[in-house]
Amino acid sequence: MDEDVTDLPDDVASLRALVIAQRAAFSEKEKQLASQIVEIKNQLIWEREKYLSLSARYFGSSSEKQKVIPGQGVFEFNEAEAHTGEGEKPVQVIAVAAHERKKRGRKPQSHDIETVEIVHDLTEEEKRCACCGELRPEMGAETSVKYELIPAHVVRRLHIRKQYGKCHCEGFSESGQKSVIVAPGVAKIVPKSEFSNQTIAFFMIGKYEDSVPFYRMVKILERSGLEVSRGTLCNLAIRVGRAIEDLIDRMWQDVRKSSVILMDETTVQVLHEMNRPAESQSYMWLTCGYEKGQKIILFHYYPTRKKLVAENALEGFSGYLQTDGYEGYTAVGEQNGITHVGCFAHIGRAFVDAQKVGGPGGKADEMLSLIAKVYAIERRLRERYEKQELGAVAFIEKRKRELEPVFTDIRLWLSRMSLSVAPSTKLGEAISYAQGQIEKAVRFVEHELMTPDTNRAENAIRPFVVGRKNWEFCNTPLGAHASAGIYSLIETAKANGHDPYKYLCYLFDELPKADAREDKLKLLPYQLKPSAY
Repeated sequence: MDEDVTDLPDDVASLRALVIAQRAAFSEKEKQLASQIVEIKNQLIWEREKYLSLSARYFGSSSEKQKVIPGQGVFEFNEAEAHTGEGEKPVQVIAVAAHERKKRGRKPQSHDIETVEIVHDLTEEEKRCACCGELRPEMGAETSVKYELIPAHVVRRLHIRKQYGKCHCEGFSESGQKSVIVAPGVAKIVPKSEFSNQTIAFFMIGKYEDSVPFYRMVKILERSGLEVSRGTLCNLAIRVGRAIEDLIDRMWQDVRKSSVILMDETTVQVLHEMNRPAESQSYMWLTCGYEKGQKIILFHYYPTRKKLVAENALEGFSGYLQTDGYEGYTAVGEQNGITHVGCFAHIGRAFVDAQKVGGPGGKADEMLSLIAKVYAIERRLRERYEKQELGAVAFIEKRKRELEPVFTDIRLWLSRMSLSVAPSTKLGEAISYAQGQIEKAVRFVEHELMTPDTNRAENAIRPFVVGRKNWEFCNTPLGAHASAGIYSLIETAKANGHDPYKYLCYLFDELPKADAREDKLKLLPYQLKPSAY
């Protein structure tokens, strides 16, 4: 210490310069330490989030139901939990003075069910008076209902087509009539198949609507007395796919004329695809649009997720394209004539993930509350629009006017929080994603057919996702293409109010009879009213 003191300069100017230099050095070290502390804090936050995510995944509740945006299915993934009590005991809300009380009761069955009356009566002896022996007067009856499910059974129907030969009259040979005439048979969606159109419709609904794999269906059918191989069922699906090709082609033409299109995609595994390993990941793409206000839902299979698939699907399209944040849609959305619209649900999901690791009452809740305001305004105004209290133009203008202040608050919140939240945290990732998507997401206000999210597309693709969990893969690309066509018809039929089984039965009966292409196109589910059959 003494040596250091003796080395100090004697003049004041030099001492001042030395103090300033040391202070600067100390300040620089202080900055470095502060930076290291911030980095360590961010690392701790990241490690904590990773721990909480893994903990929630392996030990937490499986329900992902969120209440930050009421009525939005996108934050209500656990369907079994969310709809507990449906069916046998629906909820009826009765307003009372202090609160709302839920009254439960049995769900009424359909009036279309066949009714058989079974009368239970007393014997003549039991009905006689024990005193005088006269019959006691009848005063009414007690009625109770029991529903009986009759197991499926197989009926073999022999279709006998009568044949008639030549007439023995003198002029028959010169009349030009056919030598043999045969009574017409049943028009079949799959010619020469041993199954009726209704049975084939049952097979298709079983797999594509009820998500029953064909191998499992084979066992179910065996219990009913029908022996059929899995290969036969697969071949029937492929042949049905070929039979409906004209309808699917027209659906593509119509959907490209829609002013609004939604797109989504999900993975699928196809085992036997040329030049590709069996474990390769392929994709089932979804395109949703409108034809004169009627909904069109189209599935199409492709081995990759390249943007070229979306470009081909939208060839000739001009209008609004609403998607999630996948980059493959970005390039397509920048083409002339296309306005790319984002999705508030995907923005919200990122903040829900941040909320899970940050806990309630955190910053993520602030953004989720703002998004909830967007949905509340949308829901209120859309109810008025659907009740025709607002026309399309008034609905759009009023929605823009009411939502613009909320959009401004969202932008300001994102800008402010991006300066103070570490980008590597869950909240930072959510903010970064939202900043990249917000200007596209707010564009939904420009058209009455658009909503804040792509839920309609996700709901349409969900039956395929559920089915994939059961049957796991497609065997060949041909089968994947056929499945895409059948899914398209079933989901479009449901979206337009049809019972999918009844629609397929009607379609399979009428389509083989239609010779002209225009007659076939009249059978499209959005051209045909459910009351037509």
